[in-house]
Order: sequence, then structure tokens, then C-alpha cells
Amino acid sequence: MSKLSPTLPLESFSKHWPDLTVEEHYTGELISLAIARDEESAFKPAFKKTFGKAAPEPSQIIAVKGGFAMWSSPDQYLILLEGENINADKDIAKKMGACAYATLQSDGWASINVKSDTSKNAALYDVLERFIPLNLRQAPEGFATRTSAHHIAVIVIKYSETEIQLLTPRSSARSFLDALIHTADNVLS
Repeated sequence: MSKLSPTLPLESFSKHWPDLTVEEHYTGELISLAIARDEESAFKPAFKKTFGKAAPEPSQIIAVKGGFAMWSSPDQYLILLEGENINADKDIAKKMGACAYATLQSDGWASINVKSDTSKNAALYDVLERFIPLNLRQAPEGFATRTSAHHIAVIVIKYSETEIQLLTPRSSARSFLDALIHTADNVLS
């Protein structure tokens, strides 16, 4: 049997400036988890049993068993799991039962980490606030939301004061990255 390895949409892109790093990040598995109709009351305890914590609130990402969970829209969550498991959606669906639908989304997204060396460094926010219409300086750690940048969809996750992850659809990932790099070059030069 052949051993296949995943191909990242941006071919492991990485670029460094003196105060900023932009690099593609392998996310592991991404699962969309939607609450089934009229199953809201069953969903909450099933989520807690499956992931070890209550489901996140809007604009929030939390650490759960095996990775992270974020609220992505009413009655829908995005689960980011570490490692590779082509059956992650089936495993979660089995644990959640009839109260939710799980769909594997891993191949549909590209992930880019934007990092600075220190929280005293303004470059991270100077670039991202020019690129994305959000005040990320004021956003707390654990902030997550869906928005757009240069007319391209993006999920923004603020893990810390020095690291922000951007998830964008794989189909437009190259255009998204080109626009981000162009913005960073303009701001940092």
C-alpha cells in the first residue's frame, strides 16, 4: 500500500520580515458540526461529553479534547483537531448521535499563521488591521470570527498577542496570500 502525504494548498509558504512571519500552517482536521433541527437541548450535553467542555460562545475559540472548537454561526461550530484522521467526522458523528451533523472540511481550507516575536511589536496588528476590517489589538485571546479580506472569506483566530491564524477557502488561497503579502510589504517597508 502506498503512503500518501497531504499537499498543502500554498506549498508550505513562509516569508519573514524583521518583525513579522507569515507562514502556511498544517491545521490537522477541520470538521463542521451543525446542530440538527429541534436538537438544541440534546446537543449541549453531547458536545460536553464528546469534547470535555461546553460549546464556545460567539466570537470565541476554546481548547477542547484533541484540539480547538469555535462558534462559526448560529447552530454551527468548527472543530480543529490535531493530527490526521480521515474519519474524524464519522468519529464525531458517532459520539454526538442524532443531535448533530459532522462534515469533514479539511481539504477545503488553507491555514496561514501570522506571528510576531513579542507582544510589544506593533507589526502584527499594523499589517492585519490594514488587511482585515477588525480591531485585533482590542480583541481578547481566544477571539475567533468569520469576515472577509480583499473580498475573500477568512476565519480569524487570535490564539495570543503574538499569533493569529487565518483560515481561507482553498480555492482562493493563492489570491488571499498574495494580497496579504502585498499588504505586509507596503506596511513594513
